Amino acid sequence: MDACAVHSSLWEILEQITENLKSKRLADVFRFISFYPSETYGPHKHLRIEINYVKKGYCILHLDNESVTFKEGEIMVITSDVNHLFEAGSEGTTLMQLEFLPEIFSNFNLNSRVGKDASVPTSVFLFSEENRLIKIVNNVRIMRVVQRIVNELETKSVYYQYLVVMYYAELLVLIYRYMDEAYLPICTNDSLRKAIAYIRLNYHSDININKVAEEVGISERYLRNLFSQYLNLSPLDYLNQIRINKAVELLRNTEMSIKEVCFQCGFQSPQYFSRIFKQQMGVSPRDVAK
Repeated sequence: MDACAVHSSLWEILEQITENLKSKRLADVFRFISFYPSETYGPHKHLRIEINYVKKGYCILHLDNESVTFKEGEIMVITSDVNHLFEAGSEGTTLMQLEFLPEIFSNFNLNSRVGKDASVPTSVFLFSEENRLIKIVNNVRIMRVVQRIVNELETKSVYYQYLVVMYYAELLVLIYRYMDEAYLPICTNDSLRKAIAYIRLNYHSDININKVAEEVGISERYLRNLFSQYLNLSPLDYLNQIRINKAVELLRNTEMSIKEVCFQCGFQSPQYFSRIFKQQMGVSPRDVAK
């Protein structure tokens, strides 16, 4: 197939997707919005998928039976028909908001692709009761894609709709990837689930394995046995794996220095960071940052 044919095919696909969208609405809400201290909105629910990036401050999202706090830099994905109430933090909150109909994602038909790929857990789907609220922490790529969508919808430059469609496809893949990384088999020990959740939320802090075991309420020896049995890793290896994965993301997608990335990801020594990075990635942090 020559380049012209590929070019034509891509445009046709993008045109077909935009034509299929109900009323050709690429989003119903796309904006930056600030809330007063302790201001509330809701409770309400809607068909739209809602994505909020906390640009400043913190906020609490109240669901029917739980409340989840979101700090600056974190992202919430609220799926369709989920009753929720938003509460701004004590010093106010600024959000980057994007709301759109789920049919935009359904145009990409990723669910069927995931089900055919044995390497991806078939239980990881966005539109489910289990995933009615997704909390995304320290993911620069997802934040930037949401920002690109908002910017394109605001400026409406020539062919903006095609770029927006492609950004939605990228957003869907990145969210699925995030869910895949956070996925654990249903048979996994509950203590191991809690330990992994704690590590994922606190990897950037000065934590150690003894601290993880204390938080979960088990002995350090039992924690090591769980990681060895289920993941074939030591708890420290897993912690370093999470930290290095985040370091790679920051090195590739931000202007942060290697030293800044080192400390942002929880390492206390640039030398140790570089050694572990090279062990896991086969290259130095400097090579990735180029």
